[in-house]
Amino acid sequence: MQAHRTTERHRIGRMPAWAERQLRALAAGSGPKGPPSAPPTIPPIIITPFSYQTPAPAIDPRITPPGPPLEPPGRPGMRLCALAA
Repeated sequence: MQAHRTTERHRIGRMPAWAERQLRALAAGSGPKGPPSAPPTIPPIIITPFSYQTPAPAIDPRITPPGPPLEPPGRPGMRLCALAA
């Protein structure tokens, strides 16, 4: 008697039970094997130089260091060759 009901369902245009289960699983988004075992990943935080504000200038301004000398340094006053003689 049970077989007669299933054939009657097919005649009316209903899907088989296994197809209905598969459709329900696919509609739920879990797929045929069930839900994924791992949670979705968290997107990485990308820090760019444009993602934060620049700091305010220092209270005491920096002292500009002196530049290079205007003339090259002179030769040594005492030569080592003169001491050896």
